Amino acid sequence: MLPVCYDPYSGTLGRFQRAEIFQIVADAGYEGINIPVNNAFLGEMSSNEIEDAVRLADKHKLVAPTIGFGNHILTTPTKRDEAVRHFEIVLDVACRFDAEFIGVWVNPSEGVSRQDSLDTLAANLAEMAPPCQDNDIKIALEFQKGCPLDNYREGIDFVAASDFPVYLTCDTYHLFNDNANPHTAALAMKTCLGDVHVSGSDRGEPGGGTYDFETFAVGLKEISFSGPLVIQYKMQDVGSIKRSCDFTFKFRDMILS
Repeated sequence: MLPVCYDPYSGTLGRFQRAEIFQIVADAGYEGINIPVNNAFLGEMSSNEIEDAVRLADKHKLVAPTIGFGNHILTTPTKRDEAVRHFEIVLDVACRFDAEFIGVWVNPSEGVSRQDSLDTLAANLAEMAPPCQDNDIKIALEFQKGCPLDNYREGIDFVAASDFPVYLTCDTYHLFNDNANPHTAALAMKTCLGDVHVSGSDRGEPGGGTYDFETFAVGLKEISFSGPLVIQYKMQDVGSIKRSCDFTFKFRDMILS
């Protein structure tokens, strides 16, 4: 319940090799890690590369409840075939890690309208959903200001209108930028919240900035949220990796208290 996980994100990928990342994350006290399915983390994404990541997770006793889609093309009409091919790799990774969620950032596509972006996303999800259901894996969509799903309200509407089960990834940084009330947002997402990304209000380490984690924790407790807490921020100071872990364990305690 509520595993505390690290997402190798900006400042980590490209700075450390895969084996180093697993070691650093385990040493900092995390329970899990997000696996981004991209070249920066999985190289050529071959079977051997994926198996090496599985081996490293087992070695360091880290779970991987979330798998990042990694290739941000699910809203691009001209890349439908590429998106489906990449999904096959992502699904394989998710199955190997016995993951609960495949996380999708609903990115803007250059020269594509919001409606066309969402229609393309829906078409891709329609192909992705059945094999995910067959493997007991959920798809979680991340909203963000300026993206086709600009905020949690648009995310809820998209989920409600979908003909297949999808969930939301809620990032504290995105809630902050939306000026969303943390308690209201948590209650609104009760039926469709998959996982939570934990970040400072300036995309720095969690606990930094002015985001109201205490109020958000109250809301998450009231909806009995039990999904992964995934730390995602722009890492500059390596020491912040452990500080972020320590903070998020405290945040989890707020939710469970």
